[in-house]
Amino acid sequence: MEKMEETGRPVEAIEINLSSSSNGEWRAVMAEKLKGAARFEIHCWNEEQGEIKMALQYGKLKEAEWSYGKVIEGTVTKAFVDFLLTLPKPADTEIYNKMTPFFSIFLDNGFSSEHYGTELNQQ
Repeated sequence: MEKMEETGRPVEAIEINLSSSSNGEWRAVMAEKLKGAARFEIHCWNEEQGEIKMALQYGKLKEAEWSYGKVIEGTVTKAFVDFLLTLPKPADTEIYNKMTPFFSIFLDNGFSSEHYGTELNQQ
């Protein structure tokens, strides 16, 4: 299923089992998409201080006009890939069955993992 992004470029939604008790399927998709990426952005809400601190181990704060959160940008390195792909599935799944602790992850190859890994898209 494709939808159009605001830029007019087609966006393909990548479906995973969102009722899963593990994030293995999310990790498999991320592993594949990370292979073709050089840079990343992670978006966290301001109150997600632990997540921001984790992301800052692999990138730096980017100036952004998002008053409700922080954007961390960096280079996709082996250390970053290892970190991201070994994160446990979050336990707080009341609102979302979270696959990752990060609200959004964007890669420079057009891939995004949004709403805590519950929406995966490829431009």
